[in-house]
Amino acid sequence: MEVLSEALPEDLFVKVCGILNIHAPKSGTDTNIETKENQRRITKHPLLSKRKTFTVNRELDSDTDVEIHSVVEDDGPNIHQEFLRKPIREQITWATRYLQPEQEHEKTLVKKADDLTNRIANQFCDYMKELGGDQQSQLFTPKTIKELFQIEFDTHAARSLKVVPKELPSINERIANVTGNKEKSRYAALDREISKDIKAESRANYVKCFERSLPRRDQWRTPVNDTKNQWKSARHVPKDLVTLKTVWEGITNLRSVKEYCRWMIEHPEHRRAPYLSSLGMFDRAVLDARLTVELNEPNIDAPAPIEHIRQRLSDLMEPN
Repeated sequence: MEVLSEALPEDLFVKVCGILNIHAPKSGTDTNIETKENQRRITKHPLLSKRKTFTVNRELDSDTDVEIHSVVEDDGPNIHQEFLRKPIREQITWATRYLQPEQEHEKTLVKKADDLTNRIANQFCDYMKELGGDQQSQLFTPKTIKELFQIEFDTHAARSLKVVPKELPSINERIANVTGNKEKSRYAALDREISKDIKAESRANYVKCFERSLPRRDQWRTPVNDTKNQWKSARHVPKDLVTLKTVWEGITNLRSVKEYCRWMIEHPEHRRAPYLSSLGMFDRAVLDARLTVELNEPNIDAPAPIEHIRQRLSDLMEPN
């Protein structure tokens, strides 16, 4: 048995003894463990904490040999630790010169919005005061300006209104074209949502079944928003705006407009303004002819500045 115990590992030796119905002798490690456990059992600790209690083991030889057990007590949250976890500006609530001014990146979005609103209101009031006047109006105060342009709506109706904003997953038009995902662009996503609204408005009301009213959560009432005429119709767009006559009329003689037309001639893939096309501005011959006519016209002196006119009038008013 001693030869087997030396040749085989301990766990394998125990299995072999179990198969052969042979009592395996205890190894030296087991005796050492028991000795250590007995010694640990009667060890005394001189330093005790307030969370430890004494329990006397009656099986020991003497009543003076005791064991020490830690008792875990749930005292609730520690107010000091909770206080230290707070931001520094919530810990310090008194006026002190050691606290540094709040940095811009430390402010919340609400705080940033309030600071920006106050800055704009103060700048506007200073601007109105700089305009001068014998009597300054009491209207131009920061408080009044903020009340005039406020967007908050704090009434009973606003408190009872629930708004659930939802983000429409989409990407920029340029990124969609570069990556080849045009269906994920903003305009494509908006067009899909408009189509869904139009389809929902075409559904019939569904409030009864078998001549009985359905529960309110199962009812469907068709919304009346006239989405199709608002988004898919262009009946109210003026003709001058469609042809871009409103934009280009009266400035076709400018050099910048002509250079724009030359650039459009070199890039025919872009859509052109119908008004400029009707004038022949996208024809090189027409552009060259316009340039020739302008060069042949006599130069007209530019109007005198307003300062020269005032000086001339003052000279005329002076006595000889």
